[in-house]
Amino acid sequence: MDKIMGDNGQKVILEVHKENNNSNNQYIDLIDVVRNMNRHKRLYIYLLVAAIILGGAIGFIKVAYDHYFNHTSYARALISFQYDGIESGLDPNGASFDINKIKSPAVIQKALNNLGISTEYIENVRSNISVEGVIPEDAVERITVINKMAEDDAKYYEQLLDVSYFPSQYVVYFYDDRTFSVGQVDQILNAILESYKEYFFDTYANNEALTVTAGLLSGDSYDYSESVDLLRTQLKLMKNFAEAKASEAPDFRASGTGLSFTDIATSIGFIQDADLARLSSYIETNSLTTDSARQIEYYEYQIEEYTNRLSELQVNLSNVTSAINSYQKDPVIIVSNQDTTQETEQSNEYYDKLIAQKLELSSKISEINTEINRYYNLANKMQSKTTSATEAEINYANTLISNLQNKITEWIDLIEETTEEYNDTTKFSNAYQVSVPAQYFAGGGIVNIAKTSIKFIAIFMVLVVIAWTADGVIKEMKDIKDADIY
Repeated sequence: MDKIMGDNGQKVILEVHKENNNSNNQYIDLIDVVRNMNRHKRLYIYLLVAAIILGGAIGFIKVAYDHYFNHTSYARALISFQYDGIESGLDPNGASFDINKIKSPAVIQKALNNLGISTEYIENVRSNISVEGVIPEDAVERITVINKMAEDDAKYYEQLLDVSYFPSQYVVYFYDDRTFSVGQVDQILNAILESYKEYFFDTYANNEALTVTAGLLSGDSYDYSESVDLLRTQLKLMKNFAEAKASEAPDFRASGTGLSFTDIATSIGFIQDADLARLSSYIETNSLTTDSARQIEYYEYQIEEYTNRLSELQVNLSNVTSAINSYQKDPVIIVSNQDTTQETEQSNEYYDKLIAQKLELSSKISEINTEINRYYNLANKMQSKTTSATEAEINYANTLISNLQNKITEWIDLIEETTEEYNDTTKFSNAYQVSVPAQYFAGGGIVNIAKTSIKFIAIFMVLVVIAWTADGVIKEMKDIKDADIY
């Protein structure tokens, strides 16, 4: 393109070379093109205005359609998990982790109840929840690189199959289908995330691992010996739980209760040795019962159950003993400086495990034999009893049972409070977190309408400008052609 000065002013021309060398070159005057465009200036201005109106209308219609039919409005939150195993796709118990539990009916029902919303909307809420894992860029790049390598060489396909990533962060969406108000949408999502937290801790933190016996012994459901066995089982469960936690967290002490798990285990042991022993001794010494025949049947049933368990343990002990007797330890040959050799045996882990199993089985067999003998004596004593318990004896036994029940209930509360603080502050302090609370994103908002409309307006305006320019160029080329003819 060249600029040519003339008597009549300036001309901006576009030189067009013809393929025929014998022909003269043609020049398109861009100023004339603009002048030609001005001929239809009003028409194209109207078209530009129409493009703006049409683009805005289409943008509005598209946003409205997406809002009503494509769920473009939603509440969104980010949750994070931090515990051993999540990077391998496992839950705290070592099983496969299922993030979709976050939209289980039980979790949603509790969330709706907390907000005072009818549970008839459970399925509606569940169907509008979506969960997406967040995969870091480095993991995506690693998978992409291996994928490209596999495209070039088939031997990398096996390596591609081995590449997997389990996210520890998830984005939770709750899409707005206009069932709830805008303010309720993010409230419901936040309530679901809080409800899932309770589900997570109840499932994996074992906060409610203990069975409360308070209230179970009321009425005539259990005889005295049955009540003692039930209380004994409860205390054993509590002590085992506390000892397991003490082994897991020996240095932990709850600020709320002021107790460590070792303190709890020691206190439960004292209750077993004092309160439970006093109750058991009094009932067995006086052969207290509300129904002698029923009580004798209970003792005989316990004898039968323990005898079956004893037979099973004796078979296991026999198998372990045979394995120990036939086991050959690994020989070790030692060469001395005097060119002499000495052969000895080296204990290994498997042999030590067999010995430990034998000791454990022997201990259990001894305990069961003790229980069988105890129930035999109780049954014989009950059969030989000729007098009924006095009212004073019954009242005293009931008082002992009631006091022991109250102590068990108090200590269960202390155990659960201590365990909950341990889980919240130590073991699972960061296991589940709501990193970003629910925020509402309006797909049909003014900003979104403006952005969408601008795209369509720009497209239509560009088309109008192209058509307008083409009209001017075509007119200029026609004028040049007519001039060549004359």
